[in-house]
Amino acid sequence: MSVDYEIAGRVAIVCGASTGMGFSSAMGLAKQGVNLLLISRSEEKLQSAKADISAQSDVDIEILPGSVSDPKLAQEAGDIALKTWNKVDVLLNNAGGPPMGSFLEQDDAAWSEALDLSLMSVVRFTRVVAPLMMERKWGRIINITSTLAKEPSGPMVLSATARAGVSAFSKSISIELAENNVTINTLCPGGVLTGRLRSLVEISAKNQNKDYDEVLKASESSIPLGRFADPEEFADMVVFLASERGRYLTGTTTMVDGGLTKSVF
Repeated sequence: MSVDYEIAGRVAIVCGASTGMGFSSAMGLAKQGVNLLLISRSEEKLQSAKADISAQSDVDIEILPGSVSDPKLAQEAGDIALKTWNKVDVLLNNAGGPPMGSFLEQDDAAWSEALDLSLMSVVRFTRVVAPLMMERKWGRIINITSTLAKEPSGPMVLSATARAGVSAFSKSISIELAENNVTINTLCPGGVLTGRLRSLVEISAKNQNKDYDEVLKASESSIPLGRFADPEEFADMVVFLASERGRYLTGTTTMVDGGLTKSVF
């Protein structure tokens, strides 16, 4: 028997919704009866995602092609949601990460692009939907970032800095939002076995002249639970935070990594 999370009829804006964790999260929400505005760069992939979700649920779905780094996209998304459903209940901030590279390799343009993609997109989308949620006295804002927010690495300085900024931003505004029953939380995935991760393992296996399963097992060996997460497992966390069951959590940053992160705080 499936669990009823009491969010049927809600409306969610899902960024990065055409593939990976964004798609799985959108599917999880749709199965709970949540109407969706799906956002991603590729209109073709969005149409495919819409068809896949529609095949397994009976919800209203709109799509909006565009990059979340575009300063105008958040307002456009808010306008579409209001015109279609007259509300926004859930916002899922999700975007691909900035490129790798050491600190000394990154110029101002690289920093600006990274912060626009991974931090300012969260600020802009939140700024658009928060007043709508506060007016209705109900809202859920969920950010997908990375374990780099708590355990930075040198080659990922752009991503680590922006991801940590999302956690700080969310914690900072959580008190103000809480007064109107709006929560904001951040999920930091480790390895999630999406199509992208599978492709990276395949490339690694080819480069090492090894079997795919051998390289996959070696990659998973450092994870205490001994495996990467299934995308649906990650989506379960999103659905929980978006639901009435998660109503007492706000301002949190949670590692969803099978125990990989060593940081206590």
